[in-house]
Amino acid sequence: MKWNLVILILLLISCNKKNNDEIAISDDNSASYFRRKLENKKLMDSLDYLVMSKGDTLAYNELKAIHYIGEHKFTGFLYYALIMSNKYNYKVASFDVYDILTTNEKYLDKETRRMADEYLLKSKRRNSNQTITKR
Repeated sequence: MKWNLVILILLLISCNKKNNDEIAISDDNSASYFRRKLENKKLMDSLDYLVMSKGDTLAYNELKAIHYIGEHKFTGFLYYALIMSNKYNYKVASFDVYDILTTNEKYLDKETRRMADEYLLKSKRRNSNQTITKR
């Protein structure tokens, strides 16, 4: 009983030791953080490989976050969304294609609108839980 008490006290003392590491605080916003990720060639190549060759949805969603928050939604992400939708029948990617194509309706031509609507329908056919509506 005495040894149990000693062990308990030692455990409590060791658990209460504070870590003196300071948290680094920066004035970066999330867009800057994700732009740095976008510039990380090793990370982007790895995610690219996982999405393109394996249809990895976690890698796809990581790429989506990097492109959307890093403010490169239109210049780089549409390609991945098309591949995931067409090759791997990923419903979220089908909606992402629609979302990207219809972002600026002011400049949307009839053919692009038709293609966007096809991807919206594709996402609805594969989606039983969410309500997806046309813009």
